[in-house]
Amino acid sequence: MECKQQRKQLLLFSSVAGFLAACFVVGLVFLGGRLSGSSAATRLLTPPTPLEQAQQDYAGVTITYTFGDKSETLTGDRIVSWLREDDTAASGVSFDQQQVKAFIKELADKYDTAYTVRKFHTSTGQDIEISQGDYGWRIDQEQEMTHLLELLAAKESTTCEPVYAQTAAVHAREDWGTTYIEASLSAQQLWLYKDGKCILESYFVSGNPTQGYATPKGIYGLTYKTRDAMLSGQGYDSKVKYWMPFNRNVGLHDAPWRKTFGGQIYKRSGSHGCLNLPPANAAAIYKNVDKNTPVIVY
Repeated sequence: MECKQQRKQLLLFSSVAGFLAACFVVGLVFLGGRLSGSSAATRLLTPPTPLEQAQQDYAGVTITYTFGDKSETLTGDRIVSWLREDDTAASGVSFDQQQVKAFIKELADKYDTAYTVRKFHTSTGQDIEISQGDYGWRIDQEQEMTHLLELLAAKESTTCEPVYAQTAAVHAREDWGTTYIEASLSAQQLWLYKDGKCILESYFVSGNPTQGYATPKGIYGLTYKTRDAMLSGQGYDSKVKYWMPFNRNVGLHDAPWRKTFGGQIYKRSGSHGCLNLPPANAAAIYKNVDKNTPVIVY
């Protein structure tokens, strides 16, 4: 009887021991899983580097520049390619300045028209090339650099125009548009076009080339216009009612001291470079032009 009781106790002990061992194993497995999962979670929660974060932020950003009916888009891929690690920057990241400048220069090379050769169809039916003068579109590349970096700092897609140092009437190779003054030095004649229609023709007297005062050829924009000006230079003081300069001290104005205009007068009694006009015609031109109205001289 005693032996039987001992065997029961031994079996019970073995069962309890086995159960505890099984629990211990399960506990280790469970704990190991928790520890493993915790490590994985730790790895997943590791923050991206500043460069990785910036790459994510700019991947979908686009900046579209408009030029009339044309446009150029700076894509996220190109923006991301400009990013560089930079310990001196607060964010730890900056843009490659040379690549930003190169992009802006690409825009200027493609869309600037100032100081480029342009074809012009004259009122007498000739096709000529204009290679002189400062009229036209010109991006201010330094200011546009600042502008673009400000846009990039916002990390948002946008559409804009570049910052211009100077502008023209329209975005086209014929950027003078449909309102302009055309002046032929050989014919000593000008035409005023407004909205595509010639509204005035006039003879004038231009600068005397034999005295070194030839009127400069090219395409310019009126600098400004003003009434009742005193024009002064070496050996002269002339009061005029309508003054419209387009190239420093060279401009269009009335010349009430002259009785005749046109022909070959300019060769023997020309101006100091200005286009002298009959007073009534100067008044009519003054009324129909504004600052930056193109003046095409050939």
